[in-house]
Amino acid sequence: MNKKDSEKPSSILNDDLLVKAGFDVDAAGNPAKTSLNNEKADAQSNESVRGEASEDTANEANSSKEHRRRRKRVSSTDIKREKMSNMFYVVLLGGGLGLGLYMGREWEPVELEQNNKKYAKEISEIESGYTPMSVYQRAKLRFDIFVQSFNEPPFDDLLPPPPPPPYQRPLTLVIGLEDLLVHSEWTNKGGWKTLKRPGVEFFLGYLSQYYEIVLFSNNSMMYGEPIIQKIDPIQAFVAYSLYKEHCVYKDGDYVKDLSKLNRDVGKVIVLDCNAKEVKLQPDNLIPLKPWTGEQDNGALLDLIPFLEYIVTQNVSDVRPVLNSFKDKAKLPEEFNKRVESLREKFYKDQHSKQQAGVMKLLGVATGSTSTAKFPLDFIREEGLNNYKRFIKLVEEEKEKIEFKQQRMKQTFTLDQYLSGQLSQEEIMKQQLAKDQELEQEFVKYKAQQGEK
Repeated sequence: MNKKDSEKPSSILNDDLLVKAGFDVDAAGNPAKTSLNNEKADAQSNESVRGEASEDTANEANSSKEHRRRRKRVSSTDIKREKMSNMFYVVLLGGGLGLGLYMGREWEPVELEQNNKKYAKEISEIESGYTPMSVYQRAKLRFDIFVQSFNEPPFDDLLPPPPPPPYQRPLTLVIGLEDLLVHSEWTNKGGWKTLKRPGVEFFLGYLSQYYEIVLFSNNSMMYGEPIIQKIDPIQAFVAYSLYKEHCVYKDGDYVKDLSKLNRDVGKVIVLDCNAKEVKLQPDNLIPLKPWTGEQDNGALLDLIPFLEYIVTQNVSDVRPVLNSFKDKAKLPEEFNKRVESLREKFYKDQHSKQQAGVMKLLGVATGSTSTAKFPLDFIREEGLNNYKRFIKLVEEEKEKIEFKQQRMKQTFTLDQYLSGQLSQEEIMKQQLAKDQELEQEFVKYKAQQGEK
C-alpha cells in the first residue's frame, strides 16, 4: 500500500501557486468552492426578497380592494344624511338668490322718504327696471344702508325742537360725563366707586339759567342714566341726557355728532376731555383735562365767567369766538387777562368822562372815581341773584316735581313717533295736558295731607 501510494503522480499546482492565482484552498490543498456557494446563496436570498415584496404588494392590493368594498357599503342613515345636506345647500342657494332679488327690487315710497336726505344722489344714479346691473346696485345700496344703520344713532334728530321764547335758551351746552363731572375707580375693599366733582351742582344750576344743558355720556344708557339721576334727580338743571347709543361710529371711535342734535351747530358749545369724541366739530370744543378724583379741582368752575360772558353777548356763532383763543385748553386764564384789560380801560374811560364833566361845570378837576359798575361784574351779580331765587324755587317745588315724575307716563308709543303719526307739537301738547292733570292731582294730594 505504501509503495502504491508513493507511486501516485503528484500535482504541480501546489498551495503557493493556487493562492497566487487567486483561489482559496482548503486544508487538503484543493481549491475552495466558497465564492460559488456564496453566489448561489445570494441569488436564493434575492429571490426570497422578491417573493416577499411581491407578496406584500399583493396584500396591499387586496387591502385596497377590501377598503373600496367597505366604502361602497353605505347605510341608509348615511344616505338620508347626504340627501338632507344636499337639500340644505339647495335651499340656502335658493334663499340667497331670493334675498338678492328682494333686496334689488324697486324703491318703495317709504324708503325714498326715509333715505332721501342721505342717499338721494346714490338712489337717483340707479336706473329703474330689473336689469342685472340695476338689481345689483339696488341690492348693494340697500345692504350698505342696513350696515350703516348700526353705526348711526336711532334717530336723525336726537333732541326735540327747542321750545318757543321766552322758554328757549340762546345757546346749548353739551357736557361730557365720565372723567369730567364724575370719576369712577375700583378699590379692593369697596369695588367700583363713582366720585362727583366738587362744584358740579353749582356749575349746572348756575349755567342752566343761560344754557340748554345736555349731558352726553360715552357709556351706554344702563350705566350712564343712574349717574345722571344722582347728579340731578328732579331734572331741574339738565334738559336732556344722551348716551353711547346716540353716538356715531366712525373710524373706530364713538363720536358725538353735533349736527344730529336738531340745533344750530353755531350755537352749541361742547365741554369734553376727549377730543376724539368731538372730532367732527372741533371748533365747538373747549377741551378739559380728565378729572381723576382730586377734591381741590376748580378747573370746571373757572369756565363760568367765560360761559356767562359769551351767552350774554347774543353771538350768532360761537365758533369764531372760541377760535380767537390761542390755546383753548387754557381758555379761562386767557379770558381773565382780557377781562382785566377791559376792566382797566373801562374805569379809565369813566374817570376821564367824569373829570371832563366836572371841569366843564366848575372849571376845576376832581379826583373822584366813577361809581358805574363794570358790565361783567353787573352780569355776575344778577346771575348770582337769579341762581339763588331759582334754587329756592326748586326747593319749594321739589315735592311737586317728584310727585309728577313718579306718576308721569309716556303719552305716545315709539311706533307712533317713528311712523310720523304724531308730530313733535302734538307730543308736547299731550305732555302739557298730562302735566296739568298731575297738577290737579297734586293739589288734591296736598289737601288730603293737610286734613291728616
